[in-house]
Amino acid sequence: MKLALLALLAPPIAAASSNHDAIPLDQYGMIMVHDAASGYLDTSSIITNEVYDWTRTQTMPNKSAADLLTCGARSFDWRPSYKETKLQAHHGDVTIEHDFSDSLDEILGWAASNPEELVIMHVWDCISDDSGDCTTEALKQLNSRGLNVVDDCNKLINITVGDAKALAKNPTSPGLVLPIMPTTGNNGGQACSSENYDASIACWGTKSFTSRTRSDTTAAPTVFDCIEDSNIDPNAPYTTLSSPQKTAVSACVEKYQDAPAPPNLQALFTYSCWDDSSSKSTPVDQMTAYMDKVSQAGPDQGSSNIPLYQIQALWEESTASVVIGELHLSSLVEDEAKSKLNALTTSYINADRFPNLNYVEVNNVCDGGPELLAALSAFNDKHVNARK
Repeated sequence: MKLALLALLAPPIAAASSNHDAIPLDQYGMIMVHDAASGYLDTSSIITNEVYDWTRTQTMPNKSAADLLTCGARSFDWRPSYKETKLQAHHGDVTIEHDFSDSLDEILGWAASNPEELVIMHVWDCISDDSGDCTTEALKQLNSRGLNVVDDCNKLINITVGDAKALAKNPTSPGLVLPIMPTTGNNGGQACSSENYDASIACWGTKSFTSRTRSDTTAAPTVFDCIEDSNIDPNAPYTTLSSPQKTAVSACVEKYQDAPAPPNLQALFTYSCWDDSSSKSTPVDQMTAYMDKVSQAGPDQGSSNIPLYQIQALWEESTASVVIGELHLSSLVEDEAKSKLNALTTSYINADRFPNLNYVEVNNVCDGGPELLAALSAFNDKHVNARK
């Protein structure tokens, strides 16, 4: 009954062309949403908003995974968490308190209203406490809905979109939802997808944050000294920090939020990705060069046992870049919106810049997602025509 109600509520969209069925799956352009479940996080809390601002990558107007599909997503980066006998989700060590079973119902409800649309779930990074095993519990939920879980990446090598749709057919409900959760055989990559992660491509850029540099510029004490006093490396990827470390970073930022920064400290902040920034060309050029490189390589990403691949069209975050972003009252979602990165990616695809595409992974898919989806559909049409 719940699934049927969700299906009625999910708005129908134009069906994907069946002409795409002959396209190899690793050459089929799709929108992947980065850390999809993080859209459930509520950033309104005074206590948690600064941590969540740099954890939440998506927005869900109706707090439903169906929102992401309506905005154009067709592939999910989904990271379950099993703690205190609850199967939910996580981003790093931040638990996302939304039941995995409810997320599945939201996705299946949308798929039932859009039965020609292929939806792929990459289920990975399944973490557990002592109350049970995350992988076992996630498989129970997936299997209980009659979904055909791909448990070995070898099953995806050299298959077409049509083959993937055949795997996704569900005898118990309409729609094409294909979960990929490798547990046997070949389990390479991010659930069979090469992520092509490059930590250096951040919205906010800096020079060196070493103590020597700060001493040379007579800019100490600074927010970065505060962070290092907490035994945190400002150059460490922010996603690798524990929750207490993230809280410590936020406390340092708050301490220096209203303090006037010396001019020579401001010089350390060398660029911003925001569209109205005079320095935006630096991060945009870095992002463009990265996307060009991945696209030129195409399906050959250096590992023959990982069948799919991503262009991460999103700003990565080091601890230092998050600190600068917080000082500018920004967030991951805000950085995408103010840099117009999704729109830029769409313009590149429409201009035929990229010879090869598979997953285009984005933050904030509800900002420009429908336009990006249309651009990828046109890209896939051209692929079909080129094969004739």
